[in-house]
Amino acid sequence: MPYEIVNSKRSKSVIRVTGQTSQLITLQQLSTNTTTEVISGAAITHYVSTGDGVVKVYRGDNASGVLVFDSVGANDLPFAQYDVAIANTSTANIYVTNSSTNGTVMLIVSKTATYEPALTEL
Repeated sequence: MPYEIVNSKRSKSVIRVTGQTSQLITLQQLSTNTTTEVISGAAITHYVSTGDGVVKVYRGDNASGVLVFDSVGANDLPFAQYDVAIANTSTANIYVTNSSTNGTVMLIVSKTATYEPALTEL
């Protein structure tokens, strides 16, 4: 399996992409339940990679989308630690390409969503 997504309701999602691949992640895939959690956007808050290849992250359905991130080799970039996120075109899907034959890429994303039931004041 070239990718895995671990979702948390009302919290973040973790996307893990392994090996040499190109992978489309739709916003709907970041939901724990598309009936109760409707995702309308996602921003990359942490990026981790291993391997020696080039990783590119696009917002859109393929590599013709908006290139928002490009890296080479191993990285650990905790953007949220500095109160920033990669949120360019946050309402578009996420498309990841990894040229490393044995590397792994992890994207931790914050989500914009509506919930059913909505949070209410107590």
